[in-house]
Amino acid sequence: MTADQAELRRSWLAFAVASISIFMFVLDAGLVSVALPEIRESFPESTRATVSWVGTGYLVMVAGFLLVAGRMGDVYGRRRVFRGGLLVLAAGSLLTAFAPSIELLIAARMAQGIGGALVTGTALPLVLSDLPEDRHPFAIGIWGSAGSVAAVLGPTLGAEILDLTNWRFTVGLIGPISLATFVTGRTVLREITDPNAPEHVDPFAAIFASLGIGGIATGLSQSGVWGWCNPRLIVSLIIGVTAFGAFLHRCRDDRGPLLQLRIFSNRSFTGATISAGFQQLGFFSWFFSTSFVLREIWGWSVRETGQAISLTFICSTLTGWLGGKAAERYGYLWPTIVGAVAAAAGPLYWYFAFAADPSFWVVYLPGAALFGLGGGACGVLTTGIALKTIPPHDQGMAYATHQTARRMSSAAGLALMAALLGEASGAELLGGGRNVWLLAGLAHVAMIVPLLGRKEPRGMHVDMANAT
Repeated sequence: MTADQAELRRSWLAFAVASISIFMFVLDAGLVSVALPEIRESFPESTRATVSWVGTGYLVMVAGFLLVAGRMGDVYGRRRVFRGGLLVLAAGSLLTAFAPSIELLIAARMAQGIGGALVTGTALPLVLSDLPEDRHPFAIGIWGSAGSVAAVLGPTLGAEILDLTNWRFTVGLIGPISLATFVTGRTVLREITDPNAPEHVDPFAAIFASLGIGGIATGLSQSGVWGWCNPRLIVSLIIGVTAFGAFLHRCRDDRGPLLQLRIFSNRSFTGATISAGFQQLGFFSWFFSTSFVLREIWGWSVRETGQAISLTFICSTLTGWLGGKAAERYGYLWPTIVGAVAAAAGPLYWYFAFAADPSFWVVYLPGAALFGLGGGACGVLTTGIALKTIPPHDQGMAYATHQTARRMSSAAGLALMAALLGEASGAELLGGGRNVWLLAGLAHVAMIVPLLGRKEPRGMHVDMANAT
């Protein structure tokens, strides 16, 4: 083997190692979604709104630290930050498996979220520049496929682990995977820094962002328990809005702010980012509510629930690819709109058709298939719309900003899900389920509005890595 062949082999091995990051991020969501009902049973004194923070807390910290993770990678080295993030991710995951209380479980998940931000914020920039430029489209396709496989595998694997063991093994699975990735990447990952990156890294901006998102998410998720006039809810929202305002104020600093506010003057980017936010809000509210609904209303087993949820992601995997091909021919806009309409039709069909008696073929399958087929297209293509008019030198910052907005909306969707489901159980949960489905459907309708009135050229390439 020649030196060039050996180097190319090392580059592809490094890419495979980094691809595990997107696999773990998507897999984690699937594992947690099927484990939430079991976690609530283990802590019966906790409300559903509190238990939902096992997912919300993770997303809040990812959103809060994603921008700072990218900056740290540019300044201190992407390999160093990536591998450090793997250790934080592993420690947080393993702590969740042994948490003796719901409060410590949520705290461990939030620590895990910081690790998730460090890993996902540096993984792709770390390895993509190592590969030949003509192989980038193929590599990005593989990157997106890793997320698609995890989306299908997560709910099913989580259900099987729950059947054999308990929820602690399910939420702790990411820990061993992270440690194995850390060890494997020791020899194949090469250090990369950005010599032009600002040296100033503002940790307070990340703290303010997390407090802002967390305060607002807390108020939304606890509204059904506390009531909208409760002083705790009002204080939580005030803290959230104030902290987020402080984050935006610090981003006005000229010494290399985490978020370049000027990017929002690009109307195409801003509209598509708002659109993606609506889509993520609707998707995550549906995704994390489905386990509760299927198990408590229809009495399905953990295995049946996991397999049913995975079916939706099989559908989304198909249209993620087809949506990309359609965008290359027709542009991003119309495939995105068609996907959004189909995705909205799924939960809205459930809103009218879902009843206390189980019905897989008549009720579950049509709604889940429509939601998966539509969501697979519009979930991918909004990022393409957002980035298509961004100059090359701003692409990295724009991508991080767009992904941060998606994670913020994901956390909001989970918080609203908890508020709308309330604390009912059994057949009485159906009313809360209908509220969630109405939210999910209307969010996908709303995502169309920011995209209207924009013209675009045809024949653009869809970046499959942005599907998540």
